[in-house]
Amino acid sequence: MCGIYGVLSYKDKLKDMNELVDLLGMESAERGTDATGVAYSILGNMKINKSAVSAYKFNPNIPKFVNAVIGHTRHSTQGDKSKNYNNHPWSEKMKNCQFALAHNGVLFNDKELQKKYNFKSKIETDSFVAVQLLKYKNALNFKTIKFMAESIEGSFSFNILDNQNNLYLVKGDSPISLIHFKDKGVYVFASTKQILWKALVDSELFQDLENGKYEHIVLNEGDILKIKSNGKRERGHFNYTESYGRHWYDYGCDCYIDTGYDDYYAEEYLEDIKTVAAMYGEDPEVIQELYNDGYTLEELEEMIYT
Repeated sequence: MCGIYGVLSYKDKLKDMNELVDLLGMESAERGTDATGVAYSILGNMKINKSAVSAYKFNPNIPKFVNAVIGHTRHSTQGDKSKNYNNHPWSEKMKNCQFALAHNGVLFNDKELQKKYNFKSKIETDSFVAVQLLKYKNALNFKTIKFMAESIEGSFSFNILDNQNNLYLVKGDSPISLIHFKDKGVYVFASTKQILWKALVDSELFQDLENGKYEHIVLNEGDILKIKSNGKRERGHFNYTESYGRHWYDYGCDCYIDTGYDDYYAEEYLEDIKTVAAMYGEDPEVIQELYNDGYTLEELEEMIYT
């Protein structure tokens, strides 16, 4: 359970990008405190700022003239957080652009894909295989993102930013909440609606939020949403099926459950949910009882955040 978040401003009406990104990061810290990172473009070059600290101790340090940022708060499952190259986001160059990518979820066929395509890297994090798959296709577009999303197995949603300030949101089973402030010319997103709204309440966009001057943009499983640097939107789609991860961590699921690998992450994920529940004043033992009664981890997480 990690947090992804970001901002795209296309009318230059946002006064303080750094403040908004910082607020999003701190609210997203409930989904991960092992590391925090952001990515943005300056004069066509991607810049990555990340560190193995919680968002409460992290300074995104976004220059005033930056118009688009993606961020990530990490709960590490694979890859030592103290080795900063294991933390999100990552940047890569290809023939048509440079891009940065961050991931919320857990992938469990990364080693298989790295062997299949002979990928080499010192990065240990499972999520990095998504970067490698896009690099393998040597282009960033709906077709190559579709290839990446249909190749991986596990739980996922991605935020991807290119060096021309085009933003891609790739929705698997992990949550994304996106709001568009049309008057201000600003898109803002985070992993959940609650995180997003809590960040916006303390931001310069609160008045627009309070007055209903926004639109909530729905992303469904299998959606690829491209938000161009000028604010225009395009949609693509990939074939998302249950085998790609909707219930890969469900107790009693008959797909992958016999490996033992998924049992480990199911228990770890359950402990994450119980921790978050306690932060909201809920009894973790109630979460355990609901899980024992047959509620899926996805359903329990949705209960907490809604």
